[in-house]
Amino acid sequence: MVKYMNNQSPKRKRKNEDVKGSVFTFFSTASAVGKTVLAVNYAADLAERGYKVCLADLDLQFGDVCNYLGIKPTQTFFDYYEQEENKRDTASCMTETQFGFEVLAAPLEVDEGFIIDAETIVEAINQLRDDYDYILLDTTTGFTGISMAILEQTDVLYLPCVVDFIPSIKDLKIGLDTLHKLQFDYQRVRLILNRNKAETQISTKDVEALLGRPFQYFISNDYQGIMQSIKEAKPVALTEAPNKLADEISDMVSEELGEKEETSGGISSWFGSLFK
Repeated sequence: MVKYMNNQSPKRKRKNEDVKGSVFTFFSTASAVGKTVLAVNYAADLAERGYKVCLADLDLQFGDVCNYLGIKPTQTFFDYYEQEENKRDTASCMTETQFGFEVLAAPLEVDEGFIIDAETIVEAINQLRDDYDYILLDTTTGFTGISMAILEQTDVLYLPCVVDFIPSIKDLKIGLDTLHKLQFDYQRVRLILNRNKAETQISTKDVEALLGRPFQYFISNDYQGIMQSIKEAKPVALTEAPNKLADEISDMVSEELGEKEETSGGISSWFGSLFK
């Protein structure tokens, strides 16, 4: 595939004009599990395939997407919120990247993020569904009024986890139990073991037994590669050199889009028909 390095966002790649864009949410009940890194690289891979992609940074107080990508937005979600009601327009608040996808940036100031309400979030997501094939949401940690509203708009929920830290496992278990109580469809949940095979005494199988379900995806531990990616402000998914982490993210995207043979019981095959 051609590596995206321009600022020309593609037109929406949909064969059925009535099909709304799909919302992929990266969520966690524990901090420092790699939500933003995964969301940025997932967006880059989707854009590389020719889809029109938006990455919305909905960690409204401490969002890191723009820092990762080395971009300085002139408009943010707060500017969208400040627009006159019933005339709000997400298109006027987007920031282009050189990687083929656009970003709806988090507010620049903590107090700006604090006043944005869940209703405005839902309104923005619905607008983005009309304009993009895929809307990726990077969220804050934990259950809040806003995150609950986001869950209701989510087609696929990604829950990254690291197993080298026991509190992270505990928080993930609590998160899964809470989703069950909320009657969130487990068929839409994907568990990601991030930093797989990092030095740890905790068995992956033991963690899966505790959680009551297996991990769908495994992302390698590549600290140096990620740090270099952040330093260069370029998603590791677009690296020219062979990179296992980039390959694993690409495989995850292919699996979700139904572009790869099923190996996990068919949990994602229904997505492959969205753009037919």
